[in-house]
Amino acid sequence: MMLAVRSCLLALACLTALGASARAASDAPPALQIVLAEHLRALAALHVRQPQSLYLQGSVAGLGLDGTFENWREGDRERYDETLGIRTQRTLRIGAVEWVRNANGDVRQLRGVVARRQITEDAIDSGDFARHPEYDTLLGRAKLRDGRDVWQIRVEPPGGEPFGVAIDATTFMIDEKAYVDGDGVTTFDYSDYRVTRGALYPAVTLESNGEPAYDVKSRVMAAEVDEPIPAAVFAPLEPAVVDASAPVVVPLMSDTGHFFVRGSVGGKPLLLLVDSGSQGLFLDEGAAQRLGLSPEGTLEVRGSKRIAGRGVAALDRIDIGGAGLPVHVVSVVDLNGIMYKHATIDGVLGYPFFAAAEIRIDPDSMTMTIARPGTLAAMGSPVPIDTDRELPEASARINGTTDGRFLVDTGNNNDLLVYHAFVKAHPGVVFYGTTQGFAQNRGVGGSSAAVPATIYRLQLGPFNLYNRYADVMLSDTGAFADGNEAGNIGLGTLKNFVFTFDYAGRTLYLQKARAFDDGRYRPQVERLNPLPPP
Repeated sequence: MMLAVRSCLLALACLTALGASARAASDAPPALQIVLAEHLRALAALHVRQPQSLYLQGSVAGLGLDGTFENWREGDRERYDETLGIRTQRTLRIGAVEWVRNANGDVRQLRGVVARRQITEDAIDSGDFARHPEYDTLLGRAKLRDGRDVWQIRVEPPGGEPFGVAIDATTFMIDEKAYVDGDGVTTFDYSDYRVTRGALYPAVTLESNGEPAYDVKSRVMAAEVDEPIPAAVFAPLEPAVVDASAPVVVPLMSDTGHFFVRGSVGGKPLLLLVDSGSQGLFLDEGAAQRLGLSPEGTLEVRGSKRIAGRGVAALDRIDIGGAGLPVHVVSVVDLNGIMYKHATIDGVLGYPFFAAAEIRIDPDSMTMTIARPGTLAAMGSPVPIDTDRELPEASARINGTTDGRFLVDTGNNNDLLVYHAFVKAHPGVVFYGTTQGFAQNRGVGGSSAAVPATIYRLQLGPFNLYNRYADVMLSDTGAFADGNEAGNIGLGTLKNFVFTFDYAGRTLYLQKARAFDDGRYRPQVERLNPLPPP
């Protein structure tokens, strides 16, 4: 199960056009050339230069909370800190390498999709996109949600992810940047540009995922240019790691195809879902109340559907067996859709749990091993994973023909989910036209309709698994409509292996379990209790 937390008219253009191929420079239409030239002319008129150093400080408001930010830039080094309520995140960049430390203290180096986004942002912020029209495709005119008239341009430099850029039709400054993120589009709107000693910056930035209730606005309050920045500002980030002197083995419990584990806070027991498909640590409202936690602010959770959470609360740690998981911040939501033995669970162990430890799940012994990162001996075949989005995503091939990016999700009790957008983009790869019933996937936010299908072969690393019972998800919103993924590999497939998540090494290790079954002799159709169409 994927639980994601959300910490314009341009969005439609991004969703429909980001997949187009870049236009050669010699073929750039006159209108595109004019817009790009006017943008460069606007920058020249402001006498913009690259400063030796730049420090920005200001306020942040959103999600029912207030906070601050600081941004240091010097040469090829940059650091950005943002505090919103009790949540603090830091980004550090040295040369071409970038690290992020999230509110739970987990540190990850960006190497995948988010790193590719940064390549595109660099091309936009430096003006290179305007000097290289071969990166660009003109999409036309539109209006932003605040009424500004803009030229829309799709930008994709070599090695970068596609972005939408809105150039103001009057000032020819950048009004908005946008990229596909999950089931929607994330936008950054800029206004009130200022120049301080040649350094250009927007005084106001509005970050949005299309839901105004979750917008976050930052405002620059002070700027310093070409002032010395202490070297300690760019010191390496120290990650939070699990408190365990040696690997800890704890029993797993199973119900409805999910794995659960017992934990505690201050001696008070908790029942927790083990969910690699969740981007956060979650507590049910009842459990938070029992622990005496007081949530603040609000948050948006993408489960089966988008729902509002109660907010976030401070929590020092969760104990699991003899291991202590550093938490710092926990999200409080209604987990009524997740049950163990017909009772609501207390919480969900997502990305911060897997990032702070090395986790091995053994379906044979029904145990989970928790160890400090890098301390478990490698066991099985390595499969590379991308954790840039605080999710383990792996490349896999379905039906011998088509590659996709799949979430590896211990919180999904199915063999496989395939997202509708991927199926539409690859006609004929998944056949489900003769089914008479609908399947139903339940989770946080309710249920999502799906159509049963059989994937005849799934290739994951060196393994071939046949006759995977899949659901083609029909939803256009929520975690099962993620535009960055082809689908979701669930526990129904993973339980064929003893599997180890090594987030520090960006690797999933797979070793055949004793009950390994590659599925070649499974029936090609198995569906129980089909639902009537909604």
